[in-house]
Amino acid sequence: MKSRSGGLGDIVVTLLLLLIGSGLIYGNTINRPVGQQISDALEMPVVSIGLGVVLILSVVLRWVGGFRKKKETFINFHSEDGSVGISTKAICDFIERVGKEFSAIKNIDSKLIERKDSVDISLGVKVVAGTKIPELSQILQQRVRESVRESLGLEEIRNITIKVQEIVGDPTKPATDGSPVVE
Repeated sequence: MKSRSGGLGDIVVTLLLLLIGSGLIYGNTINRPVGQQISDALEMPVVSIGLGVVLILSVVLRWVGGFRKKKETFINFHSEDGSVGISTKAICDFIERVGKEFSAIKNIDSKLIERKDSVDISLGVKVVAGTKIPELSQILQQRVRESVRESLGLEEIRNITIKVQEIVGDPTKPATDGSPVVE
């Protein structure tokens, strides 16, 4: 999830900057008398100090907003005894460990997309050259789905999308039965 500074302060500062910028452009290109009035107003110390404060404040607010720590999200599901929440980071770490069981996968990154009553899983993988990608994809999807259901209790997995980001290294010798090698 992307972090945004958001908030009322950010909106006010953005609108002020748009107003100031628009006024300067309008006054210097379309309506010169307005531009002269803006120029005269900027010569007054109170106005120029106020404008400087607004500009500095806008930069500071953007920096502070960008450094906010992301709030960790959880996927909740209910059982007979209550409810359980598992952080999306923990689920992604688990899925990546499952993917590393395959020797044909050199690297794997996972992402969860929460839906109303289900979850989509997106996997970005780097595979070894010579791997039969359709077979690997099918086995990996099945293995991830089963592992997440059995170990984490998440039943509502809608889609598991695999994106091969890179094919790396020298081709390995294919397995005798033609299936991807699982360690």
